[in-house]
Amino acid sequence: DPAIVSPYEIISNISVEQTFRNNLFVSVKYEHNRGVHQYRSRDLNAPLPGESEKPDPTRGNIWNLESTGLFRFQFLNVNFRQRFSIFNINGGYNFRSMYNDYDGPFGLPSDNYNLRRDWGRQNQPRHNFNGTVNARMFFGVFLTGTIDANSGSLYNITTGEDNNGDSNINDRPEGTSRNSGDGPRFMSFNFNVSKAIFVGRKTNGSNSSSGANLNFFANVNNAFNRTNYGTPSGVMTSPFFGKPFSAR
Repeated sequence: DPAIVSPYEIISNISVEQTFRNNLFVSVKYEHNRGVHQYRSRDLNAPLPGESEKPDPTRGNIWNLESTGLFRFQFLNVNFRQRFSIFNINGGYNFRSMYNDYDGPFGLPSDNYNLRRDWGRQNQPRHNFNGTVNARMFFGVFLTGTIDANSGSLYNITTGEDNNGDSNINDRPEGTSRNSGDGPRFMSFNFNVSKAIFVGRKTNGSNSSSGANLNFFANVNNAFNRTNYGTPSGVMTSPFFGKPFSAR
């Protein structure tokens, strides 16, 4: 594009951390990121709205690389850590609000004459939580438990057809915003049990040992055998439309 310029972002954030007397540590962070003049492509010879022929029928698609993309990203993060006598607890929660109207420098819009129609959510999950518990049990056995959970990944709903004749099959039903579908939630519990046995000698009468040690451990992934379904198909002409066809 003759008027192409370099993209730039405006980033601002604020964070607060506090440790309390009972060994509780809490941190909160908020970030706002706004991007303008992002690179995208557009077909200058796409059929006009309501027409099926290209404005210049003697030429094919004319891809124009331009800097007209926008995005807005908001991020909230909360972390905490608590120490007790025999175990520690760590946890974190993330909230993401991510919107844009383009799919990269060579991504094509669903409507070449109304780029704002593609303003919608990005496909990352909006909510995520993770937590860890570390405990020292009897006989020097260590137990670690983790949980990882998030809301479903977002997916785009398309007609599966080239409704506007621009040779690009990414048209959405009328009134449907980009990435409006919500996929299945994800949750997994994992456990690790470990035991170290020292086979060396005591060092100068202290409790520390020199030499080798043997470590025995067992990992249990997805301990409760939960089926976490993948993102469904968003193509309306597909027999899998709205249905997951994979598992994580």
